[in-house]
Order: sequence, then structure tokens, then C-alpha cells
Amino acid sequence: MSRPLRAPQPPSRLVFEGPHTVRKMGEAFRIQREAEAMDYVKENTSIPIPTVLEVHLGDPSNNESNWIRMQQLPGLELGTAWPQMDDDARSETICQLRSYLGQLRRLRPSADAAGRIASVSGGPVWDHRLSNMTTCGPFESVAEFHDFLVAPVAQCPRPEWVAKYRSQLADAYDVCFAHADLSWENILVDASTGKIQGALDWEMAGFWPEWWEYRKALFASRSQPWWAQILKEVMVEYKTETDIDMDLEMF
Repeated sequence: MSRPLRAPQPPSRLVFEGPHTVRKMGEAFRIQREAEAMDYVKENTSIPIPTVLEVHLGDPSNNESNWIRMQQLPGLELGTAWPQMDDDARSETICQLRSYLGQLRRLRPSADAAGRIASVSGGPVWDHRLSNMTTCGPFESVAEFHDFLVAPVAQCPRPEWVAKYRSQLADAYDVCFAHADLSWENILVDASTGKIQGALDWEMAGFWPEWWEYRKALFASRSQPWWAQILKEVMVEYKTETDIDMDLEMF
């Protein structure tokens, strides 16, 4: 199954509506998934996230008409705060991140959707690693998701590599809830104490194979040593799977 090359989509646009609220506008399918995920995380974890005040889904062709109005949280982006944080503050951030990511990892799909790769509502997922333009899935199993990841290799001059890559991705992984876009830009902290003030950008969140959270946390340019060290301390590492998917990303 081949996937055409797609032009990157513009990021969601933020409008700060005073000191307390922010409006996030974007494609309808992204806004809907983010709102659903935020409600789910709010109900099932103690992770500090913005309170959703209002959701509006309008014209799918007009991103300005699709938006979430939410609480604006205090704090600095972790990437900005980390260089100025002392050891105690850094330890507090790492401790809280480990706790919060553990809470996400313990969340599982409902019994009738066990093993399914899907959004919170059970529908298609969206992830900029997989497609910039639209959703994909849902996938009925980890095996089906892995087939999807490997499928583009069949279009390269060495289609026999499909079997090589596919054999390296086992299908016995658990499916659990993941933020799926964890980065230092999406974590707000109090630099003086290290306390996490908020976790942002939940539009890619959903039920994914257990290795996906770690892989996505190292997506694009996120393999900086200081960040990789934090990840090593706060979550289970999946280095082999990440290396394989970095290869697959090239196809």
C-alpha cells in the first residue's frame, strides 16, 4: 500500500484572548481529536492540562472556523527553562514526568476495542509521522499498524526489504494511551521549583503500540542529548523500534 507524498500542513494557529484564555484553530479532524483527548486525560489522570472551555467545529475547508477555546496555563517551555533550573528543580520535573507518563501508559482501550490503534473515540488516528494531510486507521491490531508502517518500502527499488523490516517489528506489544507528540515545547514548568504547570498539544494522542510514545518523543530534531537523557529517566526506552521506524520514515 503506497502513500503519496503530501505537502506539510500549516501548524494550528494560537490566538491569546487576554491573560486567561487561548483559542487554537486548525483542521477540523485535528481539533476534534485534541478536544476528545483532553477530556479523556482530564477525567482519567492527574496531569495538569488546560481546561477546555468551548469547542467549535465549523466549515472543514476553513480552519478559522474550527477551534478550541481553553484555559491559558502559566510556566515556561521546558526547553527554555531547563538551562536555568538547578538540580533540585530538574529532579522534581523528572519525578513528575515519570509519574504522569506512567499514568498515561496504564490507560488501555475499552474491552471491546482491546488491541486497537485508534483515537480516544475509537476512530481514525492522526500523526504527522504518518500523514500530514489526513487521518489513518483505525487499525484493528498492532500487526495491522506495523503492516501500514512497512508498506511504503514495497515501492522502493528493493521491495524485498519489506520482509526484512517487518520481521523486526514484533506484534505482541501492548496498546496503551500515549500523548504521541511529547517534546520540550509541549511541557510547561515553573523553573524555580521544577513543578510541571501543564502538558499541551494533545491532537495526536490516542491508543498506540507501547513503543510509539518513546519513538515520537525522539521524532524530527528531538534527539538532543539533554532531552534524550530525560526520556531515559522517565519512560521505557524502545531503541530498536525507534531505529527501525527512523529507517521506515525515509520511504
